[in-house]
Amino acid sequence: MIRYNPKSWFDVLFGIVRSGVFRTLFLDMVGVGLYAAVVVWLERDVGRIPQPFGIPALSLFGIILGLSLVFRTNTAYDRWWEGRRLWGQMVNTSRAFSRQLHAQLPEAMSERRRHYARLLCAFPPALAEHLREPRGKGRAQVGDAIDSSAQQQADQVLQEAEELLVGARHRPGRLIGMMVSSVHQDVREGNLRDHAAISLVPLLTVFDDVMGACERIRNTPIPFGYSAYIKQFVLLFALISPFAMAPDFGYGTVLATMLFFFSTMGLELLATEIEDPFGFDPNDLPLAEISKRIHADVNETLVPAAD
Repeated sequence: MIRYNPKSWFDVLFGIVRSGVFRTLFLDMVGVGLYAAVVVWLERDVGRIPQPFGIPALSLFGIILGLSLVFRTNTAYDRWWEGRRLWGQMVNTSRAFSRQLHAQLPEAMSERRRHYARLLCAFPPALAEHLREPRGKGRAQVGDAIDSSAQQQADQVLQEAEELLVGARHRPGRLIGMMVSSVHQDVREGNLRDHAAISLVPLLTVFDDVMGACERIRNTPIPFGYSAYIKQFVLLFALISPFAMAPDFGYGTVLATMLFFFSTMGLELLATEIEDPFGFDPNDLPLAEISKRIHADVNETLVPAAD
């Protein structure tokens, strides 16, 4: 996730050249500009060409395209924000569970405390890996806006918990099951009071809810037909707009067409990026940093108490 100062509008504005959207669309913008230049040249220097659409029709198409892009970006942002809300809920639940354990599990049982801390800290990176698994387990490329130290810590925590996850097809689910089993085991053995399960198990159920909701976001993309329609409409708009503007704006049509294409297709690309917020794209959620925060909070609550 890209960190920036929203009050420093100058840096944000002039950082457009370094943005992923600009780099992705640069050659396409050049192609659209050359196409518009050919249309203007035919109109002004070769001979007047038939005008399939005028400015009024172009304005009507622009309204339709604008409404479609509003729906597209709002839907994608809702998915991004829901993902952030779910991972925030995971942070709160991890803190609540570790505090409940700190209050109910005797401080002398340092090994059990470390056992719970180990499971709690392994769950967020295991879930992040699970959410990224369908498109491969690759790591971020150079230049991606992630906290490399946080990612290294997440990888190390998973590696330390590897022996607990051998043969698990659903690694985060295995960890939740182990935490539930551990709570009931400690209740049976008298390490926790009988009523402890009443306060602890519902918190573990929240992890299940968070995991299921994240899987729903990850496994249910925006319908292909709608996403393809937006891209086709943007391209169609870029192809017909020079015909409508060339008679009145001349070679200014080239710049206008390039700006229209950049603004509309750029929004579509951003929506495509954030609709799946769990990957390694620059604007995806900082899952490694959130995992690092949970790791610090849980160990501060549980592990030092046993020292």
